[in-house]
Amino acid sequence: MNLRSISRFRVPHLPSSFVRTSGLSGFRISLGLRAELGLRGEQGLPVALELPGTLRSLAVRALRMGDSKVRVPGRGVSEAGIAEAVKRSRAVHHSGPSQLSDLSWVRIAAVLMLALLTSLSPVFAQFDGQDSFPGDRLKDLAPPDFAIGGVMGGYDTPSFDLPTLEFAKAEFNAVTAKAFMPFGPWDDPNQPIDTSGLTRNVSWAASNGVRVHAHVLVYPTENVRLPWFAGLPNEDVEATLAQYVSTMATSTAGNVWVWDVVNEIIGDNGDAMDADGLRIGLGSGDGFVPYKEYAAMGPDYISKAFQWAKAADPNAILIVNEYSVETINDKSDRLFAYCKKLRDAGVPIDGVGFQNHWLDVRYEPDYPSIRANFQRFADEGFQIFITEADIASTITSNPDQEPPTTAQLQQQASVFRELLQIALDQPACKSFLMWDFTDETSWLQDTDFTLTLADRRPGFQDTIIPPGTSMFATPMSGGLNNPIEPKLAYLEMQAALVDKTPDLYRLSSGWDNATSYLARFGSPDENGNFIPADEVYLERLDDTSADWSSLMWQLEKVDTGVYRLRNAWSDDSDYLTRQGFESDGGQLLPGFVLGMQGLDESWSSQLWYFDPNGDGGFRLLNGWSPGDGVLTREAAGQNASGDYVPGPEVRVYPAADWSSQVWYFRRVAP
Repeated sequence: MNLRSISRFRVPHLPSSFVRTSGLSGFRISLGLRAELGLRGEQGLPVALELPGTLRSLAVRALRMGDSKVRVPGRGVSEAGIAEAVKRSRAVHHSGPSQLSDLSWVRIAAVLMLALLTSLSPVFAQFDGQDSFPGDRLKDLAPPDFAIGGVMGGYDTPSFDLPTLEFAKAEFNAVTAKAFMPFGPWDDPNQPIDTSGLTRNVSWAASNGVRVHAHVLVYPTENVRLPWFAGLPNEDVEATLAQYVSTMATSTAGNVWVWDVVNEIIGDNGDAMDADGLRIGLGSGDGFVPYKEYAAMGPDYISKAFQWAKAADPNAILIVNEYSVETINDKSDRLFAYCKKLRDAGVPIDGVGFQNHWLDVRYEPDYPSIRANFQRFADEGFQIFITEADIASTITSNPDQEPPTTAQLQQQASVFRELLQIALDQPACKSFLMWDFTDETSWLQDTDFTLTLADRRPGFQDTIIPPGTSMFATPMSGGLNNPIEPKLAYLEMQAALVDKTPDLYRLSSGWDNATSYLARFGSPDENGNFIPADEVYLERLDDTSADWSSLMWQLEKVDTGVYRLRNAWSDDSDYLTRQGFESDGGQLLPGFVLGMQGLDESWSSQLWYFDPNGDGGFRLLNGWSPGDGVLTREAAGQNASGDYVPGPEVRVYPAADWSSQVWYFRRVAP
């Protein structure tokens, strides 16, 4: 289906009388969906519907059922499938007190379809680029502490008007910016390190409210291909690496969210490795090429790289990035042990990047093993990042004549959804980042290299993929010569985000994170038991307070980027509310004090607008006069040096460039 040339019909929101009589008042409105119904409009063009509200996710569920009459690109859906999807979805989407019978839900499905078909008003338009994408954007559906995005492209971005970057700006809340030493920054040792490509890309991201995952400071596999670096005397290697790491990380200090400090350091079976499983070079026998970093410094190059990066950009999250370690296997065992060794030695390692290149189309990933693997890293306190996801749908040398089949696109979509679901279910997982995110720009389309697919299943052999191969490994088609269009994988990613169970969060201010967790006061009743009070304050998170529900908050989404904050220590006054005061003329004006009050959907004082800070944090602007209503940690005075020290009180103030006004959301494990 070519969405760039169709007759477009927009379905208005259903009238309130229909909502009342159909029993749909308990539905949450979430997404829209365009679906092709085998109808023909004026000029013989196919009709596209935009399904309002919850029908978006219902239809995505129905994609698995039937093959007639109603369909979206890549999948068929029958009317019976829609009805069955509605029935299955009631537990998720019906928030009212009434319980409808199965027959009622089937009738509602039929009425909805009839209402849609009889309330169409034609609006003719040409679709181009992202106009063909249904529903809300991925970034608007993602939890506040969760990054979703993809790689920007090369180091020296020729233009920021590229279709892929326009798409990324609209769709994502994070991007990966490249910083490979051999490819742009330092190909000539007689010239200064060129940081301009990285700084330009990071500036673009910051100006668009997009956080940056930067890749990479030390990459031995690529550095060995740089002739001048490979020829360095061993005694010069440490100073050279220190110069590169410090220069690059300093150039964007404060504006990079996550740095890949080292990349692909753990050996595969058959590689030359040391006792910790660190790869010490490429190849074997006469063809062995040693890593310059390891030959000159031994394993210390890794710990020192983390230390240099920490000194250059103290606020960035620092991780090791690795491939083929997603499941529990011999390689991930080596990575797990080595990360703990680094941490126990005082190395400032914050987490692990799991690349997630799933290119073997013969089988799907071992999802339970991925979950268990992520959990063991989380249990050790490491943050988890999916950093380079791509999922092959096919392997072909003739992409024009042999595009992916429907079954292959279905399997690809299933893998994208399952991996995203695993990330969403794991509180320690902070991102789902793709490498290339459109087929035509993918490194796996019309390849110019030989690729070995390592098969870790007992009794199976590795697969060699020759140059000239295409895999259609992203959720979007187009991107270069054709407009960017959603594949089924994109719709399944949307559905995973829509269907996500609401999380509980802890909120901490950027000013002294350990002592700045937003909490609800308690007061003793006549029996000495603590009950929820109306005030809020900032509490230290420790072994005692970790289980307090007063430090946990549920985000109730009102609109894109707009939430109510509901405390988990519940009574009838659960919502964080800006308090007002009465002026001399008797007018109620917004004040600077916060309190807990019962829900009133008409109050803007209970609405909080989330303004991304670019580093994973947000400024929270109150809906009642946002200009002077930014959630702020107050100072407790000044110390002997005249510096302000953080206090336990929280109010709202006008916006300022203060860390006390930036808040970070930490998902709480269920």
